[in-house]
Amino acid sequence: MSSYNNGDVQTEYMDPQIYVENGRASFSLDASKLAYLPNMRLLNVGVSADAATEYNRLVGSMSVIRNIRLLDGRTELSALRNPATYLGFKSQQRTNADNKSTASWLKNSMVGLEPDENTNLLNHVYVGNSAVDINQPDAAANGTKVGYLDLMEVFPILGALPCLPTDVFPNLRVEVEFHSQASAQITKDGTKVTKSVRPILAVDCVENPELVRALSRSLKESGARWLEIENDRISAPAVPDAATGGTANKEQPISQQSMVYVGKRVERLLICKNLQDTAKVATTPGKLVLGYGNLGSMALQAQTTQIRLNGKNVFPGFNGISRPNQRLGLLSDEYGACSGFPGSNLYKWAKTGEVILFGASANEGAAPVEVKGKNFAGQLAYDCVRIGAKVADLQIQITRTADGVTPSTGGLFVRPSNEALNINLYAEVDKALVMGRDGQYRIVYA
Repeated sequence: MSSYNNGDVQTEYMDPQIYVENGRASFSLDASKLAYLPNMRLLNVGVSADAATEYNRLVGSMSVIRNIRLLDGRTELSALRNPATYLGFKSQQRTNADNKSTASWLKNSMVGLEPDENTNLLNHVYVGNSAVDINQPDAAANGTKVGYLDLMEVFPILGALPCLPTDVFPNLRVEVEFHSQASAQITKDGTKVTKSVRPILAVDCVENPELVRALSRSLKESGARWLEIENDRISAPAVPDAATGGTANKEQPISQQSMVYVGKRVERLLICKNLQDTAKVATTPGKLVLGYGNLGSMALQAQTTQIRLNGKNVFPGFNGISRPNQRLGLLSDEYGACSGFPGSNLYKWAKTGEVILFGASANEGAAPVEVKGKNFAGQLAYDCVRIGAKVADLQIQITRTADGVTPSTGGLFVRPSNEALNINLYAEVDKALVMGRDGQYRIVYA
């Protein structure tokens, strides 16, 4: 552990007390400190690989994280299950300029585009370097590309606390679980053997008693309230096509109830549509992940979306939201700027020469790669809704129409409208920290 100190605030860089490669890492914070500031950062996030490859282009090196939790002893203060898909959404929930200039560098992603000077196609261009080199894990752990995660992105409680005094939270611990299998799509090439890199936790601790008292006064008097991100998952079976005894262009209604949010007040709800079989978004042979793989949200043919909350439709009409740009507009209204591009939310967009060019640029001495726009189209098709109420009953109703075209290996050959789906739900759930007269606290649903 190393530290920097300015008198009032001391920055410490902590190695994990427990680290299991491709397993987990656990950081225990020193209870002898007076308080910790909420701006905790996880550094050195990534993998090494046995041969050259790239990180997932949407999530970058954050794709190695399987689960992450903030604990005080046995009390879970905040947690995010299945974070990769949610972090994929957060990766594009920035302006193009922010992604191009900062976020893609910090997370080893390839989000943030500009016109390539040689082709006039959209590309992720790094001046003087190959984009592949920037985004590439190395065989040596001390030479591989690693990333930076602001823990406020996954622990919303940190944004509600002025500090974390150790007389209130005496046993603070951060636990991270890692993916170990290629099906998690940590890298572009699923045949490569990856090993997690030992992460580092950066924390700022306050040693000035007067400053700690001032910072923690509101917490000890009034507690805190925040919107926790809670994950649920519903599933949809595959739709048989003509080749397997089904009918082309058959409509499939999906209607399932989410039980995770019953009895809780929910604000915004994000819906990400992912394939159950991750191998379907890779070429064969080679298992090269196409586009963003399975960590975005798949567009569906002729999709309609309706949410029934406590027995009533949320969206107007029987079918609710029925057009891709209606969903995109709603997403922008609720979440702000998003780094989409033409076709990113459209099913089977295949304007090969117009949409996007990913990979090395010709002016960098390498031939362009993956020029097929359809490899990236329809992978950022998110649904969202503002609930703004306590949930007694929540039903997700999505209708899709089966694709009658036979898949091919010339590009993104998977047909999300036919395949079995996992529909991931990420809801903002109202939670509170309530202080008792004895100085003890409870975490409750508000």
